[in-house]
Parts: sequence; structure tokens; C-alpha cells
Amino acid sequence: MERPLLPASRFTLVLAALLVLAMAAIGVDVAGNTAEGPFDKAVFDVLTRRPDLAIPLTLCTHPAAMIAIIAIMTAIALRAGRPKVAALAVLGPVVAAGINTVALKPLFDRTHQDTLAYPSGHTTTLVAILTVFVLVAAANATRAKAVGTAVIAFGLFAVGAGAIVGREFHYLTDTIGALFWGVAVVIVLAALIDFAAKRVGDTPSVSSPAESTSP
Repeated sequence: MERPLLPASRFTLVLAALLVLAMAAIGVDVAGNTAEGPFDKAVFDVLTRRPDLAIPLTLCTHPAAMIAIIAIMTAIALRAGRPKVAALAVLGPVVAAGINTVALKPLFDRTHQDTLAYPSGHTTTLVAILTVFVLVAAANATRAKAVGTAVIAFGLFAVGAGAIVGREFHYLTDTIGALFWGVAVVIVLAALIDFAAKRVGDTPSVSSPAESTSP
């Protein structure tokens, strides 16, 4: 039987709720803004000084690259007999980015260069992919390896977010909100997939008439 995606589901679900609240709090603060605040401006002025360095770093958030990574993750999970991981690898980025585009961005109405910006959609997708890696590591590796995976994932997020800001696609708070949202959605989806798999696994099989009449 496949291992749960969330070994400590209560703790992680509480964490997900806190992350959503943090994302919403930032969203309320920047809602309706068409320009950066003091914090965003300070970071923006620093990171946009070298756009030549930011250009290659944004490749990790390019849609083609992220779709390829999702496809590879899904194929590897299915080949390894891990359908729950495969489902999370697909649903995590798709659901997180989809809800963000359809609901969150219009709700907060924060714009950058006349485009809805909060939370960042590209960053949300990247974070969701990285969170899947971290959850799989946490469920299948030692604690040290899981922590190491989380540190690497955060480093990749920082690189991607810094490059996005450096190319003037978003403000830093757009990427921070995306970090909170992407992690939270993947955690909730992992819990739902675990629950659904458990329900399916607990479904009693239909006995044959011969079995039902036997002593």
C-alpha cells in the first residue's frame, strides 16, 4: 500500500491554514495598489540593477520548463507505482495556479504594469512543484534528507523569485504571497488525496453469493 503523502497531517494542515492567512493578510495590504510600497521599492531598486543576470534565471519559471518538470515527475511516479504522488504532481501546480488566476488575482486587484500581479502566477506554479518534491522527501526519506530537500527547494524559490523581480515582472510581495499560497494548496491537496485513497482502500469488496451463504 502506498505511503501517505502527509505523515503528520494535523500539523501540516494547521501550517497550510496559517500560510493562507498570511497570504490573505499581505493581499489585503496591497489590494488595489498600482505602485509598489516602500519595502517593495527598496528590493525592486536593488534586484533590477542587473537584468542581464536575471534573464537566464527566469528560465526555471518558464511555462515550458515547468510543464516538462511536471510531466517527468508524473511519469517517474507512475513507473514507481506511486499514483498518489503522480496525482499530486499534476493537481498541485494546476489547482494552485488555476485558483490564483481565476479568483485571487481579481480579488486582490493588485497590478503591476497594468497586469494583475498578486500573487505571482509563475511563482505559484514553481512553488507548488517544489512543495511536491519536499512532501515526497518528507514521506520517504530521513528527517535530515527531508530538511535538506526543503532548504534546496527554498533556495530555488529564492532564485526564481529574485529573477522575476529582477526582470520587473513582479514585486517581491507578489512572490512571497505566491510562496504561501503554493505551499498551502499542495498540502491541502495531499491531505485530500490521502483521504480519498484511504476511502477507496477501505471500501468493502462485494462478496459472491456462494461466499455470503457459506457458514
